[in-house]
Amino acid sequence: MSKPATVAVPDLVLAIDLGGSQTKAIASVPTSNGFPMLLCMEPEIADVSAASVRNYEKTKSGEVDPENTCWVGIDEDCYAVGFLARHKYGGNSLLKQLKEESAVPKICGALWVLRQRLKLTDKLTVALSVLLPPSEYQDRERLEVKLRRSLRRFNTPTGEMRVKLVDFNAKPEGGGIYLYRRSILGADIKNRNVAVVMLGHRNASVLVSTSGSVAPGVSSTFGMSWMLDDFVRRCSGLVKEDPRLMAAIVAAGTECNPEALAKLSRRNSSADQEKEAQEMSEALKLSRDEYFRALVRWLSQELPRDMDEIILCGGTAEYLKPELEVHYSNVKAIWNGGVEILPGLDTVGMGARIADVWALYQVFFGVGNLIKKDSSSTATGNVSSNATSATVFPASEGKVVRSTALKPKGFLEMPEKL
Repeated sequence: MSKPATVAVPDLVLAIDLGGSQTKAIASVPTSNGFPMLLCMEPEIADVSAASVRNYEKTKSGEVDPENTCWVGIDEDCYAVGFLARHKYGGNSLLKQLKEESAVPKICGALWVLRQRLKLTDKLTVALSVLLPPSEYQDRERLEVKLRRSLRRFNTPTGEMRVKLVDFNAKPEGGGIYLYRRSILGADIKNRNVAVVMLGHRNASVLVSTSGSVAPGVSSTFGMSWMLDDFVRRCSGLVKEDPRLMAAIVAAGTECNPEALAKLSRRNSSADQEKEAQEMSEALKLSRDEYFRALVRWLSQELPRDMDEIILCGGTAEYLKPELEVHYSNVKAIWNGGVEILPGLDTVGMGARIADVWALYQVFFGVGNLIKKDSSSTATGNVSSNATSATVFPASEGKVVRSTALKPKGFLEMPEKL
């Protein structure tokens, strides 16, 4: 009889998508077999002084959720993160910077919020998986070095946190959904040419798998932000940073309904508001059309001509769904790779926008990927029969030994050159 493997399970597992419109994270505490938690935060970051955050802590009042009062101190720098950055410090989402540049304070901030929400200690071990634009995927090692250094000790509203990063993985945006689809197709992936088109707020990205071989992905600036820039230039008084803007545009739908846009008007009289809403509707129709044409023009240069299937995903893809379905009517289109969101997970109505990070979470941290106590069965399903018998102890108590549990098909073969 073989000796059981000793497996260290981290205190927290976290998959995170540093999106341009929302930071989306899914986390759980492996040793508790707890239900995964979805955390969404505004994307804004603001550099602030230590004196400013001290004053904020002295003067704030009321019961405030941690995600709305988040700041972190890293080395000599302080950053307001999310809601606090947007509403108090005039932060912005830094869409023109590399995501890697703002990733560290966002991840530190998310870890503090999760520590508060999940009642964890201020000393943690964490396994982390993060999505990056394909154009920034080569920066993953630099990001890991920064994270390991910064997480060792950083300040928060409740004091110092010390986090040990025991495992780190980065995949290109769309990679979670691709790996999920690959696990469904199994060996048949070698008989197909598959394109994953991820359309987000900041970027449009493409991953192409040819007979099971995945080429390096590509990104462009043709995310939803491109259309918003064009739209606000056509309209008087609108600013891209207005948090109502995106909601109104989505509510206006394919027909660019002026009634949904009327709430953006700053006119006083009802007649002027109605007139301006109609003008905004016409402007949005032009911006939407020009954006879609620019997007598919770029995609035509990046997608293979002999696609067997195209996977369309991301919040912007959902917004453009009618046009995309017509344009790609001659190809088998699979929305979000067939990923289904776990019932009860999406507590804030994100819908398909969390499909990629949810798939990433399943690939890296799903049942069978982290061996838990009583590995013969779990509350969420059976562990693979190929999983190793294991003795489990908290990662903070000793050296981490990687589990040899069976991963979903495609996980181990995911090429590092992506």
